[in-house]
Amino acid sequence: MLTDRSDKAMYKRIWKIAWPTILYSMLELSLGAADLIMVRGLGYEATAAIGLTRQIAFLVEASVLAIATGVITLVSQGVGARDSDQIEGVVHQSSRLVLILGIPIALGGFLMSRPLLVAMQATVGTLNQGLPYLHIYFLGTVFLWCNVIAAAMFRGTGDAMTPLKFATGISVLNVSLNYVFIFGLGPLQPLGVAGAALGTVAARAVGSGVYLWVLVKGAGSLRLKLRPLLGFDWILVRRILRIGLPPALAGIARNGARVVYMALLGASVLGASMHAAAGVGLQVRLVSVLPALAFQIATATLVGQAIGAGDLNRAEALGRRSVRLLALIMLGVVGATFVLARPIAMLFIADTEVAALAATVLRWFAVAQFFSSVSICTQGALTGAGDTKPIFRYTVVTQWGLLLALTMILLFGFEWVPEGPLLAWVFAPFVQLVLMQRLFRSGRWKQFSA
Repeated sequence: MLTDRSDKAMYKRIWKIAWPTILYSMLELSLGAADLIMVRGLGYEATAAIGLTRQIAFLVEASVLAIATGVITLVSQGVGARDSDQIEGVVHQSSRLVLILGIPIALGGFLMSRPLLVAMQATVGTLNQGLPYLHIYFLGTVFLWCNVIAAAMFRGTGDAMTPLKFATGISVLNVSLNYVFIFGLGPLQPLGVAGAALGTVAARAVGSGVYLWVLVKGAGSLRLKLRPLLGFDWILVRRILRIGLPPALAGIARNGARVVYMALLGASVLGASMHAAAGVGLQVRLVSVLPALAFQIATATLVGQAIGAGDLNRAEALGRRSVRLLALIMLGVVGATFVLARPIAMLFIADTEVAALAATVLRWFAVAQFFSSVSICTQGALTGAGDTKPIFRYTVVTQWGLLLALTMILLFGFEWVPEGPLLAWVFAPFVQLVLMQRLFRSGRWKQFSA
């Protein structure tokens, strides 16, 4: 039985990794908020363009989880087992995968930019501003992936501070460049919404260079030796993708469902107003999801290390305590969002009526986020064990089978706007939480990792 002292030690270990990751994610996601604020004066169609393009961009960012999730799990298990060969192998193979998978996905996204925006019911003004943004963004996809995978390597070792330090410098550079490219400076002409993408890609390119320099130089158990892209260790590659592919597909399915969801909102009687309101809601939701993402990473890392050391009981205890601590934090986040919904909406949207709609969206999204966050943390425990296959199935059922179906019924069948689609948004993550917790408490993952 765990003592009170060991119980406190677990909470401290969880928090030691979680809090730098929260700050890291705050820096990352505040960039989207900064973009929304900077384009506020360009009109609500510019706001809608940022909101829609970010949902499409998230599809690509979700794809990198196929590598990042496997990296965190296998590096953390290698640390727990003190297997330096596994750690080194994961570093090299994941670096190769960034190029082999990232480049074709970037090209595919570039070609599909216009059809995706059209499918989301973007107005002509929104389309004209959003398309250049996506083209620039997709051309810089590999730089984004490099930053994500390198950060995952450090977190797998339990080092969450190094990614935070790098993210701080990259974020300052990103916001500065975005401002310059959006509004122009000296001989540089203002690029509007497209400038936000250009600044982001440039900052990520710099970040990739810094990460590469540190890894080649060596950082603790992490070292990247520059070798040709040939010579894959297919056994290790399969292990990385076997663990990481289901969460990545789940992320793609989730964000794909949100693209369809936004299209349904655009087809409603509120049209562009609902797009703008939901775009703000999704951006603020990203801020509120930061603790969940941080706890997911911390839980996956610590559970993976415990499993690598052969201590399944400790792995289970860490998973339970992570969920408990996050649930308490999220209650505070939800309460704060309810209180501050109206001023937050006014910060991003100048139109009074659209801002009021956005405040309503924020409150509904806050409730949904509590269920989603606890589910995300539970997923972290399963990821640390390498039991990730059910995650994709649950996501498809709840997002495509529940969220979209219920939205269409309430939106077009009962013409319940805006509450109908917002109710569907809450119900889907509630069901996913029930499924995820049931899986974790069943203990099946212990047999999987044994």
